[in-house]
Amino acid sequence: MTTNMAERSRTAETGSAPGSDDIIAGNVSKYIVLPAAYSGQPKKGHLIFDACFESGNLGRVAHVTEFEYDLFIRPDTCNPRFRVWFNFTVENVKESQRVIFNVVNFSKTKSLYRDGMAPMVKSTSRPKWQRIPSKNVYYYRCPDHRKNYVMSFAFCFDREDDTYQFAYCYPYTYTRLQHYLDTLQRRNMDYFCRELLGLSVKRRLDLLTITSPEDKTDLENSVMQKKIKIPKLSLNHIEEAGEVTDYGEEDVELRHSKRQDGRKQSEGTHKSIEAVVARLEKQNGMSLSNTSSPEEAFMETTEGMNNMDDAVVPRILYEELLRSYQQQQEEMRHIQQELERTRRQLVQQAKKLKEYGALVSEMKELRDLNRRLQDVLLLRLGSGPAIEVEKVKPESIEPEPEVQKTFNEEANTSTYYPAPVPVMDKYILENGKVHLGSGIWVDEEKWHQLQVTQGDSKYTKNLAVMIWGTDVLKNRSVTGVATKKKKDAVPKPPLSPHKLSIVRECLYDRIAQETVDETEIAQRLSKVNKYICEKIMDINKSCKNEERREIAKYNLQ
Repeated sequence: MTTNMAERSRTAETGSAPGSDDIIAGNVSKYIVLPAAYSGQPKKGHLIFDACFESGNLGRVAHVTEFEYDLFIRPDTCNPRFRVWFNFTVENVKESQRVIFNVVNFSKTKSLYRDGMAPMVKSTSRPKWQRIPSKNVYYYRCPDHRKNYVMSFAFCFDREDDTYQFAYCYPYTYTRLQHYLDTLQRRNMDYFCRELLGLSVKRRLDLLTITSPEDKTDLENSVMQKKIKIPKLSLNHIEEAGEVTDYGEEDVELRHSKRQDGRKQSEGTHKSIEAVVARLEKQNGMSLSNTSSPEEAFMETTEGMNNMDDAVVPRILYEELLRSYQQQQEEMRHIQQELERTRRQLVQQAKKLKEYGALVSEMKELRDLNRRLQDVLLLRLGSGPAIEVEKVKPESIEPEPEVQKTFNEEANTSTYYPAPVPVMDKYILENGKVHLGSGIWVDEEKWHQLQVTQGDSKYTKNLAVMIWGTDVLKNRSVTGVATKKKKDAVPKPPLSPHKLSIVRECLYDRIAQETVDETEIAQRLSKVNKYICEKIMDINKSCKNEERREIAKYNLQ
């Protein structure tokens, strides 16, 4: 028997087409799954599957690897295309044994498993149903199983003596239903009535009536003695929507309330028929160009049905087409939302790439400046005595003129603070111009006026105007990054890093004449960018005010 079980597990098919599901004749019963290369008595860890119990469903099991098993659902009776429900037990497990179960022949394209639902599990020691963590459940279309939908979930057995049971969701058996109905029947409630409608394979088919005791007799007479006419969807019935059908006076309460306005009902049904005509034309490729109206086109497609009580479209077909149309509308709405979300992500990525490019270019400039500064420092340290620059007083440093000039031109970083020297001795005067370093010259008269300016903010703003000019500043920003206060703000080109370093050096020389506290110097230097930003905002505000005055003046003229 063990050998036959092993052969059955080895020869299990991996396909899951409807044709292969027809082979599944019943549920597995104490089915031992053995590895392909194993022969002998089953050991602990060779799982035993069973689904021969009420509401159980598992048609076949295939051994993939030591940790993975393919499970095939037994299809519904007389309908092999529907395969959804599963309920089975697993025993003969090892402690801490990890497995992956793949339910490989699902027939549903959409399932709640895609939205966080998980299978149920319980064991003999823990009889309460619990859900498997959703992070261990995956629902996807698998190309290895003829592109059928597969639900895979991972599980770890923790107790060897337990028998574990897995199910699609909370099982509700026929026996449990009968017990519940017996309990209700024993209560002898006036508004509840249970009758035997018939038998199906020795099982009861119950007819439940829930109504008030006064209406129970009238309901039985109306249902059992009267023939209720069901209206059919046809063009003739649309035209005769206002006519009274033969229901009788006794069963007026059973009828659906009819609209008083026959015109509104006709218009609504007219639109529904037009939608059905458009749907049939799209699916079947019908050409309705020769017809004069949607009603005539629809009548031509149903000539064979006009002889049967004037039924143009069966109600079931109409409802099916309507559901299909609504599903397609819902899918289109989801696709549009996904496209909009993707577009926003692409815009954000483009902004990040632009910012990254600006940062990369600025980083390259900073590296070049740092390399040049290191060369100047090495040249300066090599030409003089090996002493610490910061600890020497400014009066004791007397570098060579060429070295001092080179240092003033190249030192343009905010992280290095040179030793303070007299301002007028540091900068070169030539032909009425003052050389600040890095090829930057300013007017000598304006430079002297700048030295008597009070406050770091005013000094920095005036110096920025002297170096860049108002025309350049109003079209630039300090960092080159767009402001976050405005959603549609466009980033402006950043200011030159080496010119910014010149501004910091000039402000440092000014502060060094006032204090020697490095903490205070660093704190005051950290506000350079803020001062320049304020100056740019002032320039832009002045430009806007000037434009407004020009417009007002033009309007007055």
